[in-house]
Amino acid sequence: MYLTYLLFASLVAAAIAEAGSTMTPKNETHTDAWKTVSQNETFYMMYRSYEYDAGVGGTGKCVSVKLCEKNDTTRTARSRIMYRDAQTTQLMGVTARVTMARSWNSTVDDIIRLGNADNCNAPANAATAEYRLVYSDYTTCDVMVVYGTL
Repeated sequence: MYLTYLLFASLVAAAIAEAGSTMTPKNETHTDAWKTVSQNETFYMMYRSYEYDAGVGGTGKCVSVKLCEKNDTTRTARSRIMYRDAQTTQLMGVTARVTMARSWNSTVDDIIRLGNADNCNAPANAATAEYRLVYSDYTTCDVMVVYGTL
């Protein structure tokens, strides 16, 4: 089992892509968000470069994401996001509806959209947060940015 770490950043150093190039064939993209979302391993966020993120617990710390179920045909998933509330220090959780999208000029779905799956009245396509996968080695490192900031 691999531990996969989520890195959220406003700007990403290109050096990471060079380090992971031996793990992924040269003709394969490093930005297929579905390959990251559909893995059964728990993701742990190791770093974020901004304090508030509505998609992963606001200012919560100790964030993890675990896949609950996936549909490979529609490329949708349901994941459980856990975080420690910064004010109460209690462990909190939310179930997220995860959908994919493709950014302009991309050849793969590189946008991860999170919606609140706990809210039965929310439309299926309602997104509370969007992230663009900038790089992944699909085993230990995912680098994402809040969509629209890079």
